[in-house]
Amino acid sequence: MAVTTDWKALVSAKRADRASRIPKDWTLPESITSKVSFKSPVSAFDLLAETSVLTPREHELTEKYDATALLEKMASKELTSLEVTTAFCKRAALAQQLTNCLTEIFFDKALERAQECDDYLNKNGKTMGTFHGLPMSLKDMLMVKGEAATLGFVSYLKKPVAQHDSYIVQIMLEAGAVLYCKTNVPQTLFVCESHNNVFGTTMNPYKLSLTSAGSSSGEGALVGFRGSILGVGSDIGGSVRAPALCCGTFGFKPSVDRLPWGGQQALIRQGWPGVLPTLGPLATSAQDLTLFTKTILTAKPWKRDSTAHAIPWRDVPKKQHLTIGVWDGDADFPITPPVARILKEATAKVESKGHTVKHIKCPSLLTALKFAGPGYKFDTSNKVFEFLSEGEEEPVPELQIAAPPDDGASVDLEAIWNFNVNKENYREEWAKVWRENDIDVLVCPGSRQVAPPHGQFGVPYYTMIWNYLDFPASVIPFSKVDKSVDSVEMKDYDVNAVEGAPGSVQVVGWRFQDEETLNATEAIAESLKM
Repeated sequence: MAVTTDWKALVSAKRADRASRIPKDWTLPESITSKVSFKSPVSAFDLLAETSVLTPREHELTEKYDATALLEKMASKELTSLEVTTAFCKRAALAQQLTNCLTEIFFDKALERAQECDDYLNKNGKTMGTFHGLPMSLKDMLMVKGEAATLGFVSYLKKPVAQHDSYIVQIMLEAGAVLYCKTNVPQTLFVCESHNNVFGTTMNPYKLSLTSAGSSSGEGALVGFRGSILGVGSDIGGSVRAPALCCGTFGFKPSVDRLPWGGQQALIRQGWPGVLPTLGPLATSAQDLTLFTKTILTAKPWKRDSTAHAIPWRDVPKKQHLTIGVWDGDADFPITPPVARILKEATAKVESKGHTVKHIKCPSLLTALKFAGPGYKFDTSNKVFEFLSEGEEEPVPELQIAAPPDDGASVDLEAIWNFNVNKENYREEWAKVWRENDIDVLVCPGSRQVAPPHGQFGVPYYTMIWNYLDFPASVIPFSKVDKSVDSVEMKDYDVNAVEGAPGSVQVVGWRFQDEETLNATEAIAESLKM
């Protein structure tokens, strides 16, 4: 990273400010922090067990419940927002010291807000809203008034703090949420890794030597460590689902523009005609994915944000028996042994619960990648690279790997037209799969691999296809890598490196059938309970 002394000083000052926001009695001793390294195979959970910063009560609050359960207990006054928020602030502080997952820390504001929630409930006898008193985390790109949003760009360090809240943040606050931190992202947010030059590398809580993926890197690590139980990320190629599957959490990518996108820090050029991004939740249960999405849509976000479609939340009846298509993967992009085993075990378990399972032949994934690739190159000014240049930063190696190959084709109106034609035709191929098999949802791998070592995630083949088609998709954590059964020889696969890493499956629904996809996610998650 070639930066001037001035930029180096800014980076140093930013990191020092972040560290100063963790109370001294929440800091870990050097005997523990000396073990923290992105090359270390140690688990953050094992390091946590060596500490006594969290009280037994705080362990219970942060480990035993999901968001739905905590909200019920706070609404009934069995718990206060202040004690819940304190517990999650402390655990988030520990998560930061063990995984380097946070960018902005505002615990003091969160504790004041939590007290306000408790006072409101005591005075009015009712909650502020669905998220009343719940600590919730945010990906760094989302604006919170009075807080910075640097996105890990050196050049953004001189930007002023936010003067307004992003639209989705406004809705969350009006529903009673307590905001307490923002989370790390990779350089440019266009790779499934977790490093930038401002904040450094975010590590996987299950094994620090493994990636937390990206671009919602910090959210994945924080929710995976249960320093948050409900947070907001974004997804343009797998950026919610990749961190979810790597860090053992639930994640959901809705159809584009159902959730309000507007009011964020500048990144993607306005008018982008290619593959489009969306916001989405990461959580510790399937029902919390539904809780989040329903709460935001019930607030009618299109009335404040013109980017959001005016599609209200639909209370769709839950099916007792689903017809589930199973895609075992594509031969051009073979899945690793633990991914194959876990998908097979999950499928068998779902079928044993009375759901109908159909193994189906799917359109070529390679075709999808060839068609989708140009959709990530339509910014002919390469705006994100301008942001790097302004900070005298070099692109990280992972950015070079993830970039679509330069085929020499010009980006003009004809190219954009062909992109849309190819997408329509390819989506019709998938429509035939849905029609001919009469499936409710598709279950498939979320990645070729479980969380790999840092820098080795590569192209997110099995998630970006659904961004290209704009299909809603979720990730359900299930099982983990077991050396005793996953020691199969395969190129670029090392079972010793990934031993103990979380497993998962991906659930995919038809476009704009977000409610049906969430219902199916809950049903499948229930079937997969250990």
